[in-house]
Amino acid sequence: MATEHATATAAQQSRASWTENAHDWLQRSRRKRALAQVPTDPSSAAWAFVRPSSSAGGSNLAFLDTALRRQTATDQLPVIDVRGDCCKTWTVVTLASRFAVATRPSQFESTVQTTTTTTTTTTIDNDPPASLPQVIVLDSTHDVTTAKLAYTVRSNLLRQSGSSSPADFQRDTESCLARIHLATADDVSGWVSLLEALRSKLAPVSSEYPTLVLWDGFLSEPHDEAGRMEVIRQLARLVQECSVLLVTTTNRMQHDWDKFVTHRIKLDRNHAAVVSGAVGPNGQQHEYMATVHGSRIPFSVSLAGILS
Repeated sequence: MATEHATATAAQQSRASWTENAHDWLQRSRRKRALAQVPTDPSSAAWAFVRPSSSAGGSNLAFLDTALRRQTATDQLPVIDVRGDCCKTWTVVTLASRFAVATRPSQFESTVQTTTTTTTTTTIDNDPPASLPQVIVLDSTHDVTTAKLAYTVRSNLLRQSGSSSPADFQRDTESCLARIHLATADDVSGWVSLLEALRSKLAPVSSEYPTLVLWDGFLSEPHDEAGRMEVIRQLARLVQECSVLLVTTTNRMQHDWDKFVTHRIKLDRNHAAVVSGAVGPNGQQHEYMATVHGSRIPFSVSLAGILS
């Protein structure tokens, strides 16, 4: 009983000592308003992607959205670790392309009438790609290629804007790819320098939109303990100081990093697909399964990325 009382007192003191300046409050309020309505610009679309509601937003990747809808108690964005023996790189490629497509400015164009009754299109957000929501892909395994990214971006655009003109489709493709940045490093010092540079460049936690950071093969290279801990420290600072949704893919348990992870997803082959009857919406058998918070979610993989 005394322990429970002490814990409650500590929690009350923590809440009482918490402060927030006017700018942080304004940005937090904007994020909450963005989540409460249909996205109207790339910024609100980015927030809807990383903090989906039960009825709207998200990546349309079932196992990821299942994790994202179980939000953490703090205002910090989730840190998701994806493990398993398959599909981890395809998860990274799929998320990168879907985030870029979901936040493309062209979908927020509105049609207005001119004085001569002709119809024209006015873009709500004319900002250059650098000022729009970004995707950072960190690749330790060298499995994420620009060809894969380009193919998945084009496939997602075709599904969402199949009736657009060839010129508009090409413009959207270039705009999306310009906001996906692929980076790698040769050693620990390279990763540390890269993470430090990202932290200084990325939007702070009070920003108007989040950045999607994906690390394929996180800590898969052989590192000395001191170097490994420095990479973890720099990545933890990036998550805490910047407005970042971080998704890492790993091959094994990372005990020092696990304390920062808020959600875990395990991907594996569905060896018992026929026996268990894991049938998709079109009656097909799914070859893969994702385990999220105890739920088993089937999915498929194609050249266009993960389908679910």
